[in-house]
Amino acid sequence: MSDVDPVSEQVRQARQALDDAHGARDADLSDAVVINRLYYACFHAAQAVLYHRGFEPESHGGVLSLFGSEVVAAGDASRDRGRFLNDLSTLRKQADYGYEPIDENVDSLLSTTESFVDEMEHLVDDPH
Repeated sequence: MSDVDPVSEQVRQARQALDDAHGARDADLSDAVVINRLYYACFHAAQAVLYHRGFEPESHGGVLSLFGSEVVAAGDASRDRGRFLNDLSTLRKQADYGYEPIDENVDSLLSTTESFVDEMEHLVDDPH
């Protein structure tokens, strides 16, 4: 049995993925690499909130669905945040599997991801 708190571990992974995205951007790596890391930053941040609330999603789809039904529907994250997470999921698949060219403002995605991760971290730190 591990002593690692799953909420803290997910926050750590979210922050690491966000750092990776910044590093990839600074190194002028492809947009696909940056988008992959941005998605995982948001994915882990959302998963941290779900773990904090007693859920244990077992798939990417489970995280996306539960985030919408348990966090957005509860009013703890905006519908825009839920939409952003779903949009990033689609972009990540596009980036990873190359369905079509990526035509996104990656700097804007990076900024929105930073605020998403910050908001989710606040939700798990908030004692309410």
